[in-house]
Amino acid sequence: MQKLVYEPSWGKQISDKDRNLVEKTFAKVSLTRDPVQFTTLRTDRNYKNELLIMVIVHNTTDEEIPFKQKKLCYKHNNKKIAEHIFHLPNLSVEPNTSMPWTFIFPVESYVYVVDIDKGKLELEE
Repeated sequence: MQKLVYEPSWGKQISDKDRNLVEKTFAKVSLTRDPVQFTTLRTDRNYKNELLIMVIVHNTTDEEIPFKQKKLCYKHNNKKIAEHIFHLPNLSVEPNTSMPWTFIFPVESYVYVVDIDKGKLELEE
């Protein structure tokens, strides 16, 4: 059974609005057999014009998944628009657990697309 957890600093800082979004989305999610899955919650750009992708990371395996040197790509209409290798020591998703997280793609790691909210985040091995 998949459970929802928050990384400790997220649990302290997340707004009520975002917590509500995470919990409502998690309650409706339908997972496949893929070991790592992402449910997109929101996309945006920050003041540095970096691409922010807020997701729920789902680990459906029986092993912990650390995000150390993990390559993620963001696709729009099956075309890769962002790619970056993330080294996130604070992000380690326990077995059969889902956790919200925001991945920040530096400006040089993505191609500008107007409809960024219609993409899909994927893990590349």
